[in-house]
This record gives sequence, structure tokens and C-alpha cells, in this order.
Amino acid sequence: MTDFAATLGLSELQLALGLIGFVLLVVVMVYNALRLRKTETSEISDEGFALASNADSLKETRQEPVFSDAPKASPIIRDLTGHKIDSLIDAIVALRLPESISGKEILGLMESWPKNTLNLSLVEGLANQVAGMDPIWEPIDVNGQYIELQVSIQLANRQGPIGLVDLSDFLGRCQSLANELDAEIDLPPVADLLEEAKQIDQFSAQTDIQLGITIIPHKGLWNLAEIQNVAVKAGFHLARDGKLFQRINGHVLLYSMMASKANFLRDDLEKPQVEAITLLLDLPKVPQELSPFEMMLADAHLLAEALGGHLVDDAGRPLVDDAVRAINTQLLDIYVTMASQGIPAGSLTAHRLFS
Repeated sequence: MTDFAATLGLSELQLALGLIGFVLLVVVMVYNALRLRKTETSEISDEGFALASNADSLKETRQEPVFSDAPKASPIIRDLTGHKIDSLIDAIVALRLPESISGKEILGLMESWPKNTLNLSLVEGLANQVAGMDPIWEPIDVNGQYIELQVSIQLANRQGPIGLVDLSDFLGRCQSLANELDAEIDLPPVADLLEEAKQIDQFSAQTDIQLGITIIPHKGLWNLAEIQNVAVKAGFHLARDGKLFQRINGHVLLYSMMASKANFLRDDLEKPQVEAITLLLDLPKVPQELSPFEMMLADAHLLAEALGGHLVDDAGRPLVDDAVRAINTQLLDIYVTMASQGIPAGSLTAHRLFS
């Protein structure tokens, strides 16, 4: 190795460091390739009547499905973008500042941090105490003054647990930020965070349920015009992209309805082409108290009657009451599991985890 290094004009130490850097680069490239492949191939089945597990609170008044010709106001789905750091699913790094520092300075130092990454990263500050008021944690405001910071990264989502490369990059940025602010920092052990991410991912795999109900014609095919007419009368709202109809209760999206992956804004509405319609419930994202499965089942019966069709299971057999009771039992177990974890269905934490 000494002779080889000499031929390159390098010392043994320089050659060793260069080889280590090359190996790390290869590891990062392989990891990113695998992660991209996982993202591209992660799809949720949206057909059939089945519980499909992904392996890798507002309380509204319940509204029973009913047909009506009355015009519907444009729905507003609850905005769930107001994220806050959550110890249940986030790795949190604490920084204690030597003096009060402006939000403008903090945000300026974090301007180069990656945005729109696979794992959501958040930062909050402990606002400088105002006379007569306790300090509070809040998103960093450019005009604010802060005495402590906490920076987080989400440990898992539907794409799986965070990997070593992304986690190490995040912790390295936190350390650099602490150095620039001359702050004390509490860095959690990497091994502990990776284990926590794995446990969160295992929990989400057990409860990540997509529940679908399929309706097929008694004979022939449907056209999109008759499906659209029935869906609107039943209170569904067409999504902006035209690919599906949505059942919305208050500001909460309960479930969706699609017609053999057709597009109601682009396809020929009069052409008989639809061999099945599917109602799909994203279970972890809808509060249990809204009884979304019961509402979806009632909607399915209404649509089937209006269109001249019938409900079937994932094998194409008529849906029977025993199957419905079995599913209700399974759903109750899932709701209990989520609540016991502190992440009830429909909560902001559930929306983040199952994104």
C-alpha cells in the first residue's frame, strides 16, 4: 500500500482517507437508488372488498347517505398542514442558546437545509418570556426572539422508517447549527433513534388499512354519465382532477369513489365502459367516531340500488352479512391499537404517519 500511495504522490493516510470517502459515496448512491425504487413501487390496491395492509380532533355530526337533487356547496377539506413537533413520531434535538436570538438569524442559518424531503423536518423555538406570560413553544417567526430551540425529523411514514444516511445528515446539520449559535445540544443516540423508527414502522404496518367496497352491474356496463348523476345526488363531490368522487363530512374526507380508473372530466361520459365502481376508505386518516365504514357500506347499497348493481367481495362473490360483521370486528381491533399507541385514527399525528 505504501508503494501504491507513493506512485500517486500521496501518503498512506491520504490514500486511506480517500478510499474511505469513496466507499461512503458508493453506500450513499446505493441507498438512494434503493429508496427511489421503493418510492416508485409503493402502491396501494384500490379494487375489491378487502382489508389491505401496507407492509413496508375534529368531531363532526354524522350524516347518513341520502339521495337529493339539492345543489351542494363546494366542500372544504380540513387543512392538516399546521404541523407541530410530536415526540410520538419525531426524533427531537434540543438546543439551549447562550442568549436570546432572533428568528431571522435562526431561519437564515437554516436556509440551506433541504426542503420537501421524504421525512418531514420541523423547528420550534421557546419564545422569550414576556412580562406576566409563560414562554411557549412556537414555529420560528422572523420577528420572534428565542431562548431555546427544538429541531425534529419524522422517523417513519408510509415509505418506511428513516434510514441511517438521512438520520445522520439531519443530526450533522443540528450539530452545525449548534456550533453556529454557540448553543448546548442534546443529540439522541443514533442507534436508539433507528430502533424507535423501526418500532413506529412496525406499528404503522399493522394498522395501515385501505378498505374497499366494489359494486358491479347486474348485466352489461355502466357509462360515466349515469354514475356521475347518481354520485352527485348521493352527496359526493367530484375531485378537481376528475379521477374520483369524494364523500366529505363537515371538513373531513371520509372515503372516495372511483369508476374503473376512469376520468369524469376527460373521458366520454356516454360510452358504456365501466365494469365496476369502488369505494375506498383510508382507515387511519378518518376518526372512528364518524363511523366511516358503516357510512361507506350504506352508500354502497344506495349506489348499487340506483345503478342496478350488487356488492361483491374480493373474489367476486356476493357480499354477505357474516363478512361485514367480521370486518367490523377487525376494524375495532385496529382502532383500539391506534388509540392505545396515542395515535387515534383521524388525528394530526395519524395523518403525518400515514402520509
